Amino acid sequence: MPEPIGESRQYQYHAHELLSFHLDNLPLAVIEWDSDFRIARWSRHAEALFGWPAEAVIGRHPFDFAFVHPEDAEAVTTVIGQLLEGIERQHVSTNRNLTRDGAQIECEWHNSIQLDDQGHVISVLSVVQDITERNAAERYNRELLAREQALKAQFRAIFESAPGLFLVLSADEYRIVGVSDAYLEATYTEREAIIGRPLFEVFPVTPDRSNAAGVEELSASLERVKRYGQPDTMPVLRYPIPDPVTGGFEERYWSPINVPVFDEQGRLTLILHRTEDVTDYLDEAPTVDPTNLELVARARELKTLLERHRSSEEHWRRLFAEAATGIVQADTRGRFLYANQAFCDMVGYSEEALRATDFLALTHPDDRPANRSKLSPLLSGETNGFIIEKRMLDRNGDVLWCRNSVSAQRDMHGTIVSLVAVIEDITAQHEAEARQRSLAQRLTHSLENMSDAFYLLDKDWCFSYLNHQAGHVLRRPAAELLGRNVWDEFPGARDSELWPCYHTAVETGEAQQFTFYFPPLAHWFEVNAYPGEEGLAVYFRTVTEKKRLEAQLQEAQRMEAIGHLTGGMAHDFNNLLTVMMGNADLLGEALADDVRLSPLIQAVAESAQRGADLTQRLLAFARRQALAPQPTDINRLIRGLTELLRRTIGEQIELRFHPGQGLWSANIDPSQLEGALLNLSLNARDAMPQGGHLTIETRNVSLSAHYADEHLELAPGDYVCIAVSDTGTGIPINIRERVFDPFFTTKEKGKGTGLGLSMVFGFLKQSAGHINLYSEEGEGTTIKLYLPRIQQAAFDPRPMTGDTADLKGSESLLVVEDDATVREYVVMQLETAGYAVRQAKDGPSALAMLTADSTIQLLFTDVMMPGGMTGRELAIAALEHKPDLKVVYTSGYTENAIVHNGRLDEGVRFLGKPYRPAALLRKIREALDDE
Repeated sequence: MPEPIGESRQYQYHAHELLSFHLDNLPLAVIEWDSDFRIARWSRHAEALFGWPAEAVIGRHPFDFAFVHPEDAEAVTTVIGQLLEGIERQHVSTNRNLTRDGAQIECEWHNSIQLDDQGHVISVLSVVQDITERNAAERYNRELLAREQALKAQFRAIFESAPGLFLVLSADEYRIVGVSDAYLEATYTEREAIIGRPLFEVFPVTPDRSNAAGVEELSASLERVKRYGQPDTMPVLRYPIPDPVTGGFEERYWSPINVPVFDEQGRLTLILHRTEDVTDYLDEAPTVDPTNLELVARARELKTLLERHRSSEEHWRRLFAEAATGIVQADTRGRFLYANQAFCDMVGYSEEALRATDFLALTHPDDRPANRSKLSPLLSGETNGFIIEKRMLDRNGDVLWCRNSVSAQRDMHGTIVSLVAVIEDITAQHEAEARQRSLAQRLTHSLENMSDAFYLLDKDWCFSYLNHQAGHVLRRPAAELLGRNVWDEFPGARDSELWPCYHTAVETGEAQQFTFYFPPLAHWFEVNAYPGEEGLAVYFRTVTEKKRLEAQLQEAQRMEAIGHLTGGMAHDFNNLLTVMMGNADLLGEALADDVRLSPLIQAVAESAQRGADLTQRLLAFARRQALAPQPTDINRLIRGLTELLRRTIGEQIELRFHPGQGLWSANIDPSQLEGALLNLSLNARDAMPQGGHLTIETRNVSLSAHYADEHLELAPGDYVCIAVSDTGTGIPINIRERVFDPFFTTKEKGKGTGLGLSMVFGFLKQSAGHINLYSEEGEGTTIKLYLPRIQQAAFDPRPMTGDTADLKGSESLLVVEDDATVREYVVMQLETAGYAVRQAKDGPSALAMLTADSTIQLLFTDVMMPGGMTGRELAIAALEHKPDLKVVYTSGYTENAIVHNGRLDEGVRFLGKPYRPAALLRKIREALDDE
């Protein structure tokens, strides 16, 4: 009987080999425990998973080596007891295990017990799956979802708390999908009341349609954004806001900009509407032969072994079929051999339908090359498996993102017979990542498109984000500042309002709003700092231009006040001075031989002249004097003035004049320029009591736009520059900014009015020019006058005669003056000169005389008069009746009747009060003789 026994042993050997082959080729780790729960089998995948070779662990209890995590030891002991007692035939548990190198992994244990004929446990078979990545992925998905929700909340909080007035509109119907708190406050609205509603339903046309144009302009701007995909900046817009208290509409003016927001496919989805309110500023065994007992025993043993194998195989098939993760088997060409229900549900195919296709056919075309590149080394034996994340197509053609863990199954000769893949659907994870990326991109895009500068500081005061505008304003690229400490990069900020305000915000948790000037950047900044868990969010903008306009407005208001004060005084004061000066001149002539009275009359005349000069200087500073600018040769004017200047400054001061070559003509009032140069020379004389040099230089200059931006009321272009320099004591630095203020003087009381430089300043500003001062204590002072260039040739000055005998006449004149004293004085002077003179106290009576008397050849009229008619209106009406009538205007303060922008209207003859008799007769004679 030896042969049969030999065959039985060989059969038994092959059965054991077959079982070992299947167990070793399962894609999961397999461990078999004996009745003492010691390791009897340790599969190849168990070696790969836990790192211990089979010879190192066979016969060992799980607690004989570092295999079970200490914190899970009690639970594992309980499971082992339940299995060995046969309480459960099947048991699934999850616990932490340790690999040979000490790494912790999370495993899912599928345990089944094997019983003998008496029901005693003879072994336990455990199939182990590494679920570390799956659990990590689930935790990652949860964390990703939490981060996404937190990011959304952070974005919404940042957006809603932004200091600007923002609306987010849908690009199709302009529905409001987001709004900042500042916008709600400014428009008296509630977020719940306007979210989801169309913009023009929330803010409709007013009942009186007074804002219809504003609605049309805003609608047109939004349409332009949709059409061209570019930001659209609108001019200041009149758009009244419904007032919930009164039920009416509050008049408001807005400065809006509409910015397109695109999704990752480049489609316009939203429009960011940012506006600024400028109103205030212009989410069984048979009987056997005894001789065959050994053969039967071996056969029964083999049968039991095969039954165990079938049971184990069935168990594994059941595990695979019921697993929540997709498991498939394919041949080496990728054709499906087996697929569990989870995978069939995942792709929408039945298992039968899958056998009709292959693995690559379900792979997205764009991911097939990467799949082949991973598969090739596996089929060639270079690798034992690979993991790939790729897109797969379900039955409907929809895309699924999957993580595929692929391994090869080999026969006893090591030949690859099939491929097994464990497939996880990670579409939700990818979509969450994509949403997070999209949200981050939209947040970044919104921040990058803000007109405000924005940056984030972490808890160590380091920059963690800066938008483009922040880099522009700070004059440092964002990449250079990221991760750097704000106080180290901008040390000057430690000594500014930034330090206490930022620290107050962080320490109190309350937002801080403030405005401060930062010298290193030479700008005023408006800052809004919002503390948070991550640090500090800062919105800021430059308000230098706003500050400049405020200063300009204050200056204009100051000048307007001074102008009104000066004008009111000049009107009446100049009338008095006209009579005083005129009569003083007449008395001076009559009493020229009286040695006692003549000096008294001369003192009266000089006092009156000083009063006239004072009034003229006030008008010059206030820029209310009547200028008669003309093309002027500056070099010729200064040459004609040098003799007077030499006599004025005295012999101890040397006057030098350096005329510029090819000097342009300047558009200036020559007499006023002469007075300005005389004033500057007198100041220079007083700064050089021990003598020195006074130098006057002229040259052509062109002022750039950059220079003009730094000086109010100055336009870029060509100018004639006059530099007046002295070698005097210089001006102390602490008073240099005040030297042009009216009534400011460093001279002793009674030695100066403080109006000299202010008069020059006012005259230059009124003439569209510019003045600049350079001074060093002990080194002297240079004052530069910039006179606007004119392309016309300079006029030749008309010689003036002092002989009043040639100024007489016999023509008929009409004098119109509301001040009786002045009127009588003028009439007397003209009649004495031989003229036939008629007089009137207001415009209506004068017009009646002109209509009735056709012999009147010249009208001499005051500009500002009572009676409802100005001198200008009188002259216009008179010229309609008598086109050849000559007109001469006079006034102590002209307002705008014949003077506009500080200059006399073209063709206007004007004699300013006060005037002397000779000036009166000369102006009348010039008018009568002018053809």
